Amino acid sequence: MEETPPSLSHSLDSLSSVVCGLAEVPAGPGGLRLTRLPDWAVAQADPMTTLVAGLASGVRLEFVTAASLVEVKLKFTRLHVSLLPDKPSPACLGVVADGRDQLLYFDEGAFMRLGADMDWAHVDGAATKARIELDSVTAPRSVTVWMPPDAAVELLAIRADAPLIAPPHLQRTWVHYGSSISHGSDMGPFGPWPVITSRLLELDVTNLGLSGSAHLDGFAARTIRAANAEIITLELGINVVDGGTMTTRTFGPAVHAFIDTLRETHETTPIVVISPIFCPVLEDTPGPAERSPEGKVVGSSLPSRSGDGRLTLRLVRDVLENIVNRRSIDDAHLHYIDGLTLLGASDGHHLTDNLHPDAAGHRLIGKRFAEVLRDI
Repeated sequence: MEETPPSLSHSLDSLSSVVCGLAEVPAGPGGLRLTRLPDWAVAQADPMTTLVAGLASGVRLEFVTAASLVEVKLKFTRLHVSLLPDKPSPACLGVVADGRDQLLYFDEGAFMRLGADMDWAHVDGAATKARIELDSVTAPRSVTVWMPPDAAVELLAIRADAPLIAPPHLQRTWVHYGSSISHGSDMGPFGPWPVITSRLLELDVTNLGLSGSAHLDGFAARTIRAANAEIITLELGINVVDGGTMTTRTFGPAVHAFIDTLRETHETTPIVVISPIFCPVLEDTPGPAERSPEGKVVGSSLPSRSGDGRLTLRLVRDVLENIVNRRSIDDAHLHYIDGLTLLGASDGHHLTDNLHPDAAGHRLIGKRFAEVLRDI
């Protein structure tokens, strides 16, 4: 017998009021696209950043309701590399309500498929109706639905058996910028370390951790400049070395320019600069890094020459610390955190490919950073 849908539906306008973790909520063909960068920034980004900005790490629905049944209609688009033998993992929603967490898995939806010709192609698929069963209660309580960090999501409709109300936003707003280490695309909805930190400290997080990014792009700085942020954190340096995209000549000025842009509107907002966590193959070997046949990150095979300006992680940490030390003479709200205090050499066994932390590594970083952020 077909399940009876809940009776109360909600308009797109009301849907946008319960979406959190985005710079803005743009409309899509049939609903709301939960992409983490605004459209104007996407227009300035490279294709890979555009793709990963659409993956919904840290994005969530937050509402207050007495409902016992909520049905969320959405459409997932997952990434599929056709050359890999394994099919993509199911899309996973994380629901927080009634004092417990639950995970819901869905295998339908669309794909962005990378073919043997290295071109991406969109393969359409069916929408999902996620039925969220909650306890029967007499008074409204908070419900949070975290989106998958490895899928693009279009929110199409919400129905419930009681009204859904956007909660008052009393939490401290936190905007975080970083790399795939912050994105946590394979960590599930609760697993990326910024999500862990935000839940521990009850922060309203926008996670701009973008896999393959954090190259101090101007569009990212301008996005954060326009954001409502009571604290800003910047995880910098790993992809600059991994990709070999900057040198000792260009990295420091780019960091200064990024911070200057943020300070145009966030004059006294705390800004925390986080240097790279431990990565054994890039500590003293400059990028660009390479990948082994087993998928491990390995050092560059390019020969180094004196004065070539190529960066290592050790050099990046020195540059970042020196910048913060100099600027903090006149900027008491600028702080530096050594990434090695979040995940250092003794934690190297948590790096799955010599670069990316496993789930336990994300938990370590999230808990350790929460202790730091608690006092800022």
